[in-house]
Amino acid sequence: MESPPTEASPQSLLPYYGSYSTDTGDVVVIARLGWFFDMRTSVYRTIYATSSPARFTIGTRFHEPLPKFADLLFGNGTLTIAESARARTAHHIGYRHTDVSVPAIGAQLSGTITEPIGAGPHPGIVVVHGAERGERYFYDIWVGVYTSLGLAVLTYDKRGIGSSTGTYPGDFPTVQALNVYADDAFAALSFLSLWPGIDPKRVGFHGGSQGGWTVPLAGERHRRGAFAVLASAPATTVDQTDLWAGFSGGGAVMPTESTGQMLAEVRDTHSGYDPAPALRALAVPALWLLGSNDRTVPTAVCVEILSAMRKPNFTVQLLPTGHGLLVNPTGLLRDDDQSPGLAPELVPALRAWMMQVLSR
Repeated sequence: MESPPTEASPQSLLPYYGSYSTDTGDVVVIARLGWFFDMRTSVYRTIYATSSPARFTIGTRFHEPLPKFADLLFGNGTLTIAESARARTAHHIGYRHTDVSVPAIGAQLSGTITEPIGAGPHPGIVVVHGAERGERYFYDIWVGVYTSLGLAVLTYDKRGIGSSTGTYPGDFPTVQALNVYADDAFAALSFLSLWPGIDPKRVGFHGGSQGGWTVPLAGERHRRGAFAVLASAPATTVDQTDLWAGFSGGGAVMPTESTGQMLAEVRDTHSGYDPAPALRALAVPALWLLGSNDRTVPTAVCVEILSAMRKPNFTVQLLPTGHGLLVNPTGLLRDDDQSPGLAPELVPALRAWMMQVLSR
């Protein structure tokens, strides 16, 4: 009996990661974390290894290897996506990757700048981590998305993680830890703004999950950044967010309480770090990408908070997803495995908003 496919390792994908373009202009991204993303169709799948080092497979759902959806065959700068009824060949896009060291307070942040094709000056974006012990390669998908929109992207290892020096402040978002992360984000933005070929007036932030607290705080503390994209990002306090996540065991089980009861309890909780002052001070264009079925962040309360601020520079895009922006009707982590991909609205909404912001 044939053994089930195993997930591809970051090391096995190291020769092949990056963005590929088909003859029709479709962009496909291969991430070292083991993910495949087709930006046109929103297909987002886990990559599985085979006996051949240049051949991989993907299934019909995000984290299900079988039935097989396609073979991924890598050649000399090419990727052939061989489905049962057709095959497409894409060519590796020659973005320039430069490893850098970003000076921060008490640390050197090891990062990579990925620059798009074509003459500059280019707009730029700094990708700010969520709660994980994050390294720069965690964000290959976002690098592929933003470079396809013409932005240079700086990703970096969190302080004390990967190749970065300094002391890791921990996973929990204390005020002290968030201040450190905000200062690191500002250091990265300042570094990218001075990079040759970058337009310093068009450099902004991307913050996901916990990074949605970090980015507005960086803006409040340093008054820098031309825009902000906040994905699955809370506008609620830390304790409100933790309370909401606790109802589902962090997305593990369906809550026993009604939605109305849960939201009422969240609204009545006000402790923990509160992002409201930083959000009120945020004067640049900001886009929230929020999953309507998120079990980690209370999206409904976040929308209420943001709407009550009546800030014309704020845009909220609701998506039929859970916390990971995968299409998911329940928001439970186990149901991410059966997802066909990321929300189809995600990339078009981000592209339209970014084009508007960068053209000002």
